[in-house]
Amino acid sequence: MESSQFISYAHQELARKRIIKYASQYKDVNMAKLIGADEDHFPFIVDDGSTVSVCFWNPYSGIMMHLDEDQVREHATLEYLREHTYPIFSSFKAAENHSAKREWPRKNQLTE
Repeated sequence: MESSQFISYAHQELARKRIIKYASQYKDVNMAKLIGADEDHFPFIVDDGSTVSVCFWNPYSGIMMHLDEDQVREHATLEYLREHTYPIFSSFKAAENHSAKREWPRKNQLTE
């Protein structure tokens, strides 16, 4: 989801200080909703210590990575998810185990 009210920094290499500075344009924005979270797309983070990924739980497909080519929006999204206590897992396997243990919903596309 893209909004014309935000400046896009897609495909740009920026220094970390600039990323943090430019991410302030997303202050007070529900970043989960902005990237498409809804009842069928629940966001969470996988942080294995070297790579951090924003992911969604999708009842039809399971775990799906959210790819964002705008590193400013990605930074704002990660900060939002952390600040609003969305789940953070140390690996995709840990996220899979959590989803199975918590019986995160699964839907069959053929019967929906």
